[in-house]
Amino acid sequence: MAKTENFIVAIDLGSSKVTGIAGVKEPDGAINVLAFTQEPSESFIHKGRVQNVDKLTQCIRNMKADLEKTLDKAISQVYVGLGGLGMHTVGNSVSKNFPEKVVITQSMIDEVLDINLNSCPGDREILDVIPQEYKVGAQLQLDPVGVLTDRLEGRFLNVVVSPELRQQIENCFRSAGIKIADMPITEQVLADIVLSDSEKRSGCVFVDMGAETTTVAVYKNNILRHLAVIPLGGANINRDFLSLQVDYDEAEELKLKYGSARFANVDTEHAPIALKDGRYIKYEEFSNLVEARMEEIILNIEHQISLSKYNRNQLIGGMIITGGASQIQNIEKAITEFTKFDKLRFVRNIRTTLRTKLADFNRNGSCNAAIALIESGDQNCCGGDLGDPTKSIFPTEEEIKQQQEEERRKQEEEERRLEMERQAEIELQQEQEAEKSKRERRGGAMRSMRSFFSRIASLVSDEDTSPLDTQKDSQNENATPNQK
Repeated sequence: MAKTENFIVAIDLGSSKVTGIAGVKEPDGAINVLAFTQEPSESFIHKGRVQNVDKLTQCIRNMKADLEKTLDKAISQVYVGLGGLGMHTVGNSVSKNFPEKVVITQSMIDEVLDINLNSCPGDREILDVIPQEYKVGAQLQLDPVGVLTDRLEGRFLNVVVSPELRQQIENCFRSAGIKIADMPITEQVLADIVLSDSEKRSGCVFVDMGAETTTVAVYKNNILRHLAVIPLGGANINRDFLSLQVDYDEAEELKLKYGSARFANVDTEHAPIALKDGRYIKYEEFSNLVEARMEEIILNIEHQISLSKYNRNQLIGGMIITGGASQIQNIEKAITEFTKFDKLRFVRNIRTTLRTKLADFNRNGSCNAAIALIESGDQNCCGGDLGDPTKSIFPTEEEIKQQQEEERRKQEEEERRLEMERQAEIELQQEQEAEKSKRERRGGAMRSMRSFFSRIASLVSDEDTSPLDTQKDSQNENATPNQK
């Protein structure tokens, strides 16, 4: 029984099962697995999306209790991975012009990043932003700080998803009384421990073939260039077998035993497949279903690679495939045929060294995502001894309500403060406009007065000179020649 006071807890919300692991990161890079639990999730998670919040909440409570029993310690917080249907990347660029050439600073970069964050439409939430490059003048830079230019353009890759995904997960864990330490994107942390630096640098395609979804991520020059979740996985093959009146659980066994993504030899005759109920089905009929579904999945993978605007000649690292659905026979032949990638690497277990006393732990790689979450974590999740309320920091329902009320109060105060600032700005602007109008009216009056006095002066001048001139002219006309 574990007695450590420092460990990390991770929960992976998969479409087929929810996995919880508690472990310690050792100085040599290994992970010492202290506790492990799994529960099926088909009834409340579909394609990575929560379908039944009550069942997920109860599952979280059960897993917390199982882990704490093994650890003999309370769990204060956990790391939870984000993924599922609807998650994808969207490119965006933000430009900023300067009146003259300036030296780019980090604050200018942050300002461009903030503009990018606010560019997401309301029906999507940005989970992460991956800067692709910065265009400074006519040059492309990965780090433009210190460069002299009059124009800065940031090019970003935003990982977006429906806001409901995060909100539902947060609500379930809050209802279960567990704090979330962080919610990283599962595929990103998994790629970090599956892909080598060389593969990321030279360019590669990372494919995670799960039960109900297949995730495709493209890397080049150590930067994520494209990510998308395809709503197809190994469970779709099992459902196809329902047309043959084969039970779902039995279909999973038959798929792994007889399923083939490509016929090894089309001319070879195969014996019929015996079912548990005594019936037989033709091998060709069974294999056609597997082959058709795998072809659909692989063609979708190929389509996502084309959307990344990188081809296999640019992705020298090849394709790295993991996940339960990737264990089907002859899948490498099907992938090579439809994608033309001949450099393939299949990953069953991650490279991270695991130390554990648990028998057959992660034998089929089903815990890779949860292990990756532990690898990414850095906060202690130990909440003290069980039964010791002075050390436990679990929020009660009353504390949760108080926290929500406090957050609401702070939000209202912030809104009032912003409204007062806006009102003050409006009043200041009105005062400035009134003063400007007053100055303009005063100036107009002065100009009118000057014009009036100018006209008066002109009239007076005309009256003083014109009669005298007329009189002189009249006298000259009536005068005799001698007088003249």
